[in-house]
Amino acid sequence: MENKTNAAMLGMLTAAVASWDSYDKDTQRRLRNLRDDADDALSAIKAYQSRGEQIRGRLPLPMDAQLGLALANPTSITPEILPTVTKLSRPTFDEESVQDLSFPPRTGTYDGNGKVSELGELTRTFLALCLQETRAFIEGLAQERSPSQAGLLQINRVARSLISTVSQLNLSTAQYAAAWKTLFGGATSTASDPHLGLPTIGPVNTVGNVGAVQFLSNGTKTDRAMRIRVTASGAGNLNATTDCVTITFASEWKDGAGNPVVPAIICSSGFVASAVTSTSFVLTTTLQIIANAFSDVSVIVSGGGYANSN
Repeated sequence: MENKTNAAMLGMLTAAVASWDSYDKDTQRRLRNLRDDADDALSAIKAYQSRGEQIRGRLPLPMDAQLGLALANPTSITPEILPTVTKLSRPTFDEESVQDLSFPPRTGTYDGNGKVSELGELTRTFLALCLQETRAFIEGLAQERSPSQAGLLQINRVARSLISTVSQLNLSTAQYAAAWKTLFGGATSTASDPHLGLPTIGPVNTVGNVGAVQFLSNGTKTDRAMRIRVTASGAGNLNATTDCVTITFASEWKDGAGNPVVPAIICSSGFVASAVTSTSFVLTTTLQIIANAFSDVSVIVSGGGYANSN
């Protein structure tokens, strides 16, 4: 009887061991499958993170652009069937906002999780793109039909020449407004003085040891008055009576009838104006400037009481 009992227990144990072994193998198989799935998922995540568009999207400049667009996105106050939205305040863009623009653009500051602590330049630019007048202006550039190749060239030329011209002027906002009103036939409320523009400094006389001739950054720069710094080169002294440079006026000097006139020019000590015409003059030294030294000069120009109706 005891042998039969032992045999029965042994059979049960063998069956249990076989069942546990089968269960263990199935468990191990499931674990291997889970590990393989986890490895595949991790590989897929790493491959996705290393894709070009993902890497470029994590660069500061694209993140700045996305942030600018996100700032213009209305946000819900509370989740409802018909959600209400927060009315965004309109940002202000003025002259000061463009004076610190640079290239490459200054980027924002982000932490490891992509949270921003300081805005970049493109954030402001892309936010400005969301304003109504900006979008209206851009859409106004689009034509009903594609321009021809010759038309595209004209569009490029007018844009380049416009920027090239105005970047060399020194006009106020009121003067630009008066110019636009004159262009489109409207009445002007502000008299436009053509001699408030920026004169042009030509190539310097390197043979005479002139190193550089530049407008002083904090000085006046118009046809009527200008502050200029003349620097001698390191090759030798800049001697007296040396013609340093030709300066061309922003506008030709004319009388009330529109006839060219030669303006009177007064220079501070150390310089005189020579070869004066209605369009330009030559800045000439009267004193020596030693090598690598500089001298500042103030220039006053007057075309008479009726010159250019001003």
